[in-house]
Amino acid sequence: MQKLTYINLNNEQAVFCGAPYVLGKIGGLGLPQLEVHSIRGAYQQGESYAGCRRLKRMLSVTLHIMADTRAQLYQRRMALLSILSPDKAASGDMRAVLIYENDYGRYMTYAMPDGGLDAQSRMLDTQPNVKLNFRCESPYWYAVNQSTVAFADAGEGFTLPFSFPVDFGRRDYFKNANNLGQVSVPVLITIVCKGEIPRLINLTTGKEIAMASAVPEGNTLVLNTDPARLDARIIDAEGVVTGAFGKLSLSTPLADFTLRPGLNELRYEAGGASAQSEITVAWHAAYEGV
Repeated sequence: MQKLTYINLNNEQAVFCGAPYVLGKIGGLGLPQLEVHSIRGAYQQGESYAGCRRLKRMLSVTLHIMADTRAQLYQRRMALLSILSPDKAASGDMRAVLIYENDYGRYMTYAMPDGGLDAQSRMLDTQPNVKLNFRCESPYWYAVNQSTVAFADAGEGFTLPFSFPVDFGRRDYFKNANNLGQVSVPVLITIVCKGEIPRLINLTTGKEIAMASAVPEGNTLVLNTDPARLDARIIDAEGVVTGAFGKLSLSTPLADFTLRPGLNELRYEAGGASAQSEITVAWHAAYEGV
């Protein structure tokens, strides 16, 4: 069983599976296309691999539009054209969603219709082999459900005897984040601050994110490490939003912080604060293909 569901920004849906929009076949589900970077030395035969970049994913869909009458056939095609309008596919950072399902699982990506639905032939009250294309800005497929971890104070305090030096101005919180996907993924970090200087460290990768100064108590710090949607903002108690890029530590680039596949040991340091903050790290597992 294969099923494809397109959901635009108005929450209108087009389901390609059984009638009236019977799914024929889908192309572009596998590995993404690569832009390979290589270097060649003097007198070298061939080339040396230096890296690669995954390109956008292009999907091609073949479907059959079914109806009981010729008028209904044209009506269903017009309805589909309306749902697939590019004006309903993107607005600011918002994107239409494409959900793919098979007998193994469900996966999603962000997509925009890219041509198709030409009425080239008709058999009675059916239009067979109608082509439809989708342009996906990300090369990956993502888990439909978001994964999250929330930090909690270890609550161990100090025990005697203890050794010096002791840092009384810092409290650490630990959590394991299990990335079930196939590739490293960015994260969305939300911290309800207590007047601390936030620092989040991925002990598994050695990468970290830190602020250069304290965030006032009651303010919420939101950080998105996705290179396509980098975001750093502070929301105060009144709901006023201010940019926070200028308050990030220059030694901890935002886009460097990811979760690698498997377990990631995270540590949060609430520098300078004595009260427990509320920290949530969220992500979508990503896959090379489905």
